[in-house]
Amino acid sequence: MSWFDVLPGMKGDIVLDEEAFSKAVGEFAELAVQLQGLRDDVDTMLADLQTGFNTPAGKKFISSCKSNLITPLDQQKQVIDHISSTLNEVKGQYSPVFTEYDSLNKQIQSYGT
Repeated sequence: MSWFDVLPGMKGDIVLDEEAFSKAVGEFAELAVQLQGLRDDVDTMLADLQTGFNTPAGKKFISSCKSNLITPLDQQKQVIDHISSTLNEVKGQYSPVFTEYDSLNKQIQSYGT
């Protein structure tokens, strides 16, 4: 009995999409850039706001905004940068997986004909 004989009993599909993987790499890199832009915009707006809030209460408000807005944005950016760089690093390492997947699909398709 060959391993092909068990295929009809298998449920579901195995899908590997190299194009989708590459697209995700680019989208995470772009998301990191956009998030940095958002963070810079918020920081600039807070700096502008700070000039009009030069009071003890205003300083506390600005400090609160920085810890509740800027800090989480910085943390999110760190995570997105890490995911982006990791995906970019492993992209080349996954190339043989996609090649073997294509080869396996061709073998399976040729088996049925």
